[in-house]
Amino acid sequence: MALTPFATAVQLQAYWRPLTASETSRANIMLTLASNRLRVIAEDVSINLDTKKDASEAYASTLQWVTMEAVKRALQTPTDQPPVETWAQTAGPYSENYKYTNPSGDLWFKKTELSALGIYGSQSLSSILSTNEAIYS
Repeated sequence: MALTPFATAVQLQAYWRPLTASETSRANIMLTLASNRLRVIAEDVSINLDTKKDASEAYASTLQWVTMEAVKRALQTPTDQPPVETWAQTAGPYSENYKYTNPSGDLWFKKTELSALGIYGSQSLSSILSTNEAIYS
């Protein structure tokens, strides 16, 4: 069963900017990857994102936004030149400085984005008491 991405390339273009044909192709792949990565993260804390998305329009919108933000960050990394945000060059005595932007073009999520979905910082604690342990109230 194929899982549907939480956002489409058309939605990403409306949200961000027009995409070239090659960017659209890359965006479609990344939107699927980002959506599935979010599903796996949520499963680790026993949350089914598809169920929550279907139950709440606000949650669905937030899920779409988080997915598009991650893909937008990855698409901002150029594929035809070095992934540099700023570059400074000095003539003497020779100096170059680069500030890289997501150098490998990774898909990643900010803590605040995961928190907005309720899947960051969730921890669970469980224990099993043996019949010989005393239980105090």
